[in-house]
Amino acid sequence: MRDSRGPMMRDSRGPMMRDRWAWVSFAIGLTLICAIGVASGHHHAAAGLLVALLLGGVLTALVMRACRHRRLVAGLRQRSEPTVLAGLPVRAGDLGDAAFVAGLGRPTIFCDRRLPDQLSPAQLRAVLLHEHAHQRALDPARLLVIDLVTPLLRRVPLGRRWLAIAIARREIAADRQAIAQGATPSDLAAALLVLPPLTHEHVAGFTPAVELRLRALLGDLDDLPAPASVRRGAMLLAGSTLGAGVCAWLLHPFLANAFVLLC
Repeated sequence: MRDSRGPMMRDSRGPMMRDRWAWVSFAIGLTLICAIGVASGHHHAAAGLLVALLLGGVLTALVMRACRHRRLVAGLRQRSEPTVLAGLPVRAGDLGDAAFVAGLGRPTIFCDRRLPDQLSPAQLRAVLLHEHAHQRALDPARLLVIDLVTPLLRRVPLGRRWLAIAIARREIAADRQAIAQGATPSDLAAALLVLPPLTHEHVAGFTPAVELRLRALLGDLDDLPAPASVRRGAMLLAGSTLGAGVCAWLLHPFLANAFVLLC
């Protein structure tokens, strides 16, 4: 029998809620890591040292990337000057890339001085509204976190798919914000086809994820869910991490004593 409900009424739950195997993966990770911790007799000191080393490594990597981004912004400011384009404050100069946002605490829109010659006034405003959305969402800081795991995720196909989807989601969200501010999908799509790909790294630019963005602008892409294998792998990792923490800090003294008594 055909379902007469509309597409929005059929199932309002997200992909994660519909994917029961993602939650099975979470439970497996939680149980397995906790069981290994109990059986091996790990102590608080060892677990605490491991957690401290992991957090220290992550913090060090974040600080190094933040310092590199700060140097990049300083160089961009030296090669640009403040101006106003399409009613928005930007910094323009001979920057190579058409338009992008850089800066962690106070993101700034940077534009190549030739950008107004490459686009119509409506397309120029659409591009800058897109960048303004990146600016308001502090997307350079978000990309800094994604960049932290990029070297590892690029080594496996599932990781590369997750990275592509994560970046496309930010770009599509910025497109939708630009449309809400008055830009049209046709102007955004036309600008995407005209402007060259972004060459600067670690910045929020206009041209990533072109194919998926064009599909979204044309109404051919309503949602961008992560592949099921990516969701399940992420849930397995989350369950393992939570299991390690729970076992090390809460359950270990009780379960370890019970394990010794039983043996």
